Amino acid sequence: MTSKRIAVVTGARQGIGLETSKALLNSGHFVVMVDRQPFDGAALAGANHGANILTYTLDVTDDSGISSLHQTISTTLGKVSVLVNNAGISPKQPDGKSSGILQLDPKEWAKVIEVNLTSVMRMCQTFIPDMQELKYGRIVSISSLAGRSKSVVAGPSYMASKAGVLGLTRAIATEMGPFGITANCVAPGRILTEMALQAGEEVNRRYAEQIPVRRIGTPEEVGQAVAFLCAESSGFINGATIDINGGFFMS
Repeated sequence: MTSKRIAVVTGARQGIGLETSKALLNSGHFVVMVDRQPFDGAALAGANHGANILTYTLDVTDDSGISSLHQTISTTLGKVSVLVNNAGISPKQPDGKSSGILQLDPKEWAKVIEVNLTSVMRMCQTFIPDMQELKYGRIVSISSLAGRSKSVVAGPSYMASKAGVLGLTRAIATEMGPFGITANCVAPGRILTEMALQAGEEVNRRYAEQIPVRRIGTPEEVGQAVAFLCAESSGFINGATIDINGGFFMS
């Protein structure tokens, strides 16, 4: 068992998930890094906290796998007090564009909702009881600018799933606040991740021209914001959404 606060981060092999894991490690957490792809040395480059990391290969749509993850953590480490729901997908057509409403396949819709929204609900259902016992918890889910406002590049399945994350988070924040558990969202705009690169360099260049700060964001910037919401000192921030988009959308 570890005396450190245990954090679980999904989609942690690269991008926002990896940088969030690094930020949580640097703030003193033990981090369980979860991803559907196996981890390797390159994926963990820069983490440099080997004794405080557990890597776990898991598809977040696998309910039995989530249960096994919880059992492994409970047996070897202890109770989870921080959950970061970052895993997500944004399917693209061969030309790099998202499907429009008339082109959207029901199978794509179902898969995106399953990965981006239903898995968040299942992860929360699995780990909230730990937090209730601890009388302390921090849940941060990665939504998106696409769930907050219009999107230049995201399609309807992605936009709907990320809007759903916002609503789910508000419900959890209301219900679990009395237990010392907060639930918040981070809504990134265009960030230099593998998902964003699917659209192509020209799309990202045009997008950057529309952002007041005139650039695309970095995964490190998002990771630092997530770590802030996970801190003990952030206990009065609940049901909130932090927009990280360079001023493209302002609420």
